[in-house]
Amino acid sequence: MIVRNFPKLWELPMRKLFVVLIALAGASLQSASANTPLAGEDIVTNHEGVFNGENVTYTATLSEAVIKNEAGEPTAVLSSTAYVRTGAADAAARPVVFIWNGGPSAASVTLHMAGLGPKRLVIPADPETPIAPPFTYEDSPHALLDLADLVFVDPVETGFSRLLKEDERSYFYSTTGDAASVTDYIRQWLTENGRTQSPVYVLGTSYGSIRAPLVAGMLAKTDTPAAGLVIFSQAANLIEVVQRKHSIVGYAVNMPQIAAIAHYHGKTAYQNKTVFELIDDAYAYFMGDYLKALAAGRALSDKEKRKVARTLEKFTGIAADYYVEHDLRITKGEFRQLLFKDQGLVLTANDSRYALKPDAMVSNPPVQGAEAAHRQYMTDELGAGALIDQYVDMAPDTGDWDYVGQTAMGGRDMPLRSARSVFVDYDWIKSIVAAFEANPAFELMVATGVYDTLTTVGPARLLSDDVHLPAEGVYRYEYEGGHSFYSNDAEIERLSGDLRKLIAE
Repeated sequence: MIVRNFPKLWELPMRKLFVVLIALAGASLQSASANTPLAGEDIVTNHEGVFNGENVTYTATLSEAVIKNEAGEPTAVLSSTAYVRTGAADAAARPVVFIWNGGPSAASVTLHMAGLGPKRLVIPADPETPIAPPFTYEDSPHALLDLADLVFVDPVETGFSRLLKEDERSYFYSTTGDAASVTDYIRQWLTENGRTQSPVYVLGTSYGSIRAPLVAGMLAKTDTPAAGLVIFSQAANLIEVVQRKHSIVGYAVNMPQIAAIAHYHGKTAYQNKTVFELIDDAYAYFMGDYLKALAAGRALSDKEKRKVARTLEKFTGIAADYYVEHDLRITKGEFRQLLFKDQGLVLTANDSRYALKPDAMVSNPPVQGAEAAHRQYMTDELGAGALIDQYVDMAPDTGDWDYVGQTAMGGRDMPLRSARSVFVDYDWIKSIVAAFEANPAFELMVATGVYDTLTTVGPARLLSDDVHLPAEGVYRYEYEGGHSFYSNDAEIERLSGDLRKLIAE
């Protein structure tokens, strides 16, 4: 941190003058090399709130750290917003949760303002209520600050984080470089804040649920292995479960989500069940008899095909004839287009509780005001008003993201920009295994919104039951909501309690 107010140099003894001059030179070099909105300076504000029924005073700190390459050259600056309880008796050993969104590469705005921060976006409870400006926020009693400190990390070229060497962009726009920079940032933050003895939890959502396992795996190779990993709307096994044309598992494992969405809209034959009961029944059927029917292919009799199609209609509200004509398959996108086609409505991908006219479609309705509310909050309460126009919500050029930076073939990691191959395995779960091996007390929490069509409950169940993960220490939760299920006021208290159990126990 650069000191804002130095003493008058001519009033200092020579020895102290020498020390200050060195500090000034170092600060100047850091500021010149960083050339970022924060320019190496922390912005610290003091706050108080009631969390989990407990009065808590805390600081909010916007800070940055320089990331260097193997040659020791500054290549990027990462920034974060950290909330740290003041006056805690066990301050040096308090858990720290490092949090980020997905993208790639998005700033940590949505989880910050619609989920886990001390302030939360005000969101209408009823999906039928239009979401429109002005976007406001309010105190969140369910933030974890009574139990743990929170650090919301912004990856390179998001938030106040910046790239310093243009020729390094492709490295940071890769699974490997991105995760390595965040790991470096975490280790710097722990050291600079005297928290190397604190239990560390990493929490990511969407693409961040790929970054988080990779970070946990990288921390496993250091003297500060993570205590736990939390992945929301997980994509760690996405390569195995995507609905590719010839992937029957991809079709089967995603059908419970389609059934849950149909249930929400009153379209199933099982409306007497809760959505969670329906999901259990659907998962058993679709990963059993339905998967066998798909595997049978052309050998399936017309009579059996018609029987499966009728069952599909009961679960999804889409006519059996459609399934007969489409080889018993439906993609999540097709389902979203078809369920209310007669009304001219389409379900939104991120949260299919929302049915909108195509010309009114937005990507993630419940949290569309998060960015505006975040900017207002940073201006009004975090002291960043002068810099807010420089805050970047989404990095440029993320369409160039290189996933091959962290894949494996024949059990060995592939280097960045290596030749792509049909035999490449995107083994992000391997990093979770490494985290368990590095810390016998390590824990994994997998959380999914049941109305999301991007990341669904079926793949999350496959992940949590993966034979390569231990039988103990893996916890799976499902919540009513979409991709940003944490924004659902009806579920945030339960989610907060589940996180507390993971961290406290």
